[in-house]
Amino acid sequence: MSSNFNISALVQDLEPVKPLRPRVPLLVSALLTVVAVTVVIWSQGMRADLLAGKPDEMFLIRAGVLLLLGGATAHSVTSMASPAVGRSQNGWQMALAAAALFPLAAIIVATTEDVGPAFTAMDSGMRCMGYSLVGGLATAVPMIFWLRKGAPTSPERAGWLTGLASGGLGAFAYNIHCPFNNVVYIGLWYSLALIICAVLGRIIVPRLIRW
Repeated sequence: MSSNFNISALVQDLEPVKPLRPRVPLLVSALLTVVAVTVVIWSQGMRADLLAGKPDEMFLIRAGVLLLLGGATAHSVTSMASPAVGRSQNGWQMALAAAALFPLAAIIVATTEDVGPAFTAMDSGMRCMGYSLVGGLATAVPMIFWLRKGAPTSPERAGWLTGLASGGLGAFAYNIHCPFNNVVYIGLWYSLALIICAVLGRIIVPRLIRW
């Protein structure tokens, strides 16, 4: 048996690989979020307080939390395509904790106030979920393509986070129209929209990004 080992023969066909740049899918997702906002305004209209230039405080908090949740989680998703030792991908946890304050506050308020309007506004609630799902589907596409180009070590976790990120961005888009400021309504319908998106992400995304 020959003891010669030709290293050159092993590496002669290798080609340099361009590093993955997470800003690309993040920018595409941001652009698609803007498109989703435009579609919501065109089809449903903008909130009256926004048109008047005097946004309600609850709207500002809701919009900020949804945008923070969608953006932070999307960043974690794109980072999962290039796993590395020492790189933190846990920024989404703080954003999710902030978002969880809405359903928690809704539960507390529901024990002391009339929650009828939150449940009777079924049409608006269903639109909230519908637009969040459609907008979320659009913003999830670049994240899924990015994950397919990379090497996520946990497809299941990537699925959860992709669904959560896209759901947050989709819900943010509908939020521009949503006329309700009631915390019980927000805690119920927006939470349902995010949960459905996260579950769909867990079911669908891992099948699309496995090697």
